Amino acid sequence: MEEIKISNDGTIFTVSLKLIEANKAGKHVYCNFHGVKFYSDSYGCSKAMLEEKNKQIEEEKKLKKLEEERKRAIKRAVVMENVSNLIEKSKPLIYPFRHEEWAKLVEADAFGDYSGMITETAIEIMTAIEEEKPIERLIEIFKNKADTGWSASLIRNVVMTYSKNGYPFYKAITDGEFTEEECEAILKIMQDNEEHSKDLHFANSIVESKKEVIAKRKKLVRDQKKDNYNS
Repeated sequence: MEEIKISNDGTIFTVSLKLIEANKAGKHVYCNFHGVKFYSDSYGCSKAMLEEKNKQIEEEKKLKKLEEERKRAIKRAVVMENVSNLIEKSKPLIYPFRHEEWAKLVEADAFGDYSGMITETAIEIMTAIEEEKPIERLIEIFKNKADTGWSASLIRNVVMTYSKNGYPFYKAITDGEFTEEECEAILKIMQDNEEHSKDLHFANSIVESKKEVIAKRKKLVRDQKKDNYNS
């Protein structure tokens, strides 16, 4: 006897209709629906039994859905607890005026494609920066965690944006090769940090970094003008 395939998404009555159609066509077939075999000759059980089985299947679907929702809720609670801990842990690494924006980023990353890896790695690198670890150590952390070009770019940009002194790391990762747009963005971050903070811990380094980026931007502008003139 031939088996016909039936989707478990349907109901016992849709199964019956298919078997009735097969029976009318003179076909002797059966199907397996949620672990129960039904035959075109006899349908495997009475109408009352079919209704009872359908109720059972619907109840199982509801219970399965409730269990899936419970698991999602537990997972979200665990993730949110980790998010809260990360935000609290990283506060000293970030200027207060960026705290709200940073908290949103940490939560979005936790539920995103990288499951929190971007901001967790950024925190590890920013902690090393705060502890004034050598640049080689920052690069080592970065290379151990960045698994793709896209994740590497995200980590690099997050550190540059939120670290109190992210420029030396950003420069090392990019080999100091910036576009004019990058120079503008980096200078904007540095200027915002200067305006909103009186933290002098990295003051000299930031001043020198700012001078360097300004010089890079000026050179890029000069080179662009030269190229335009020659063309």
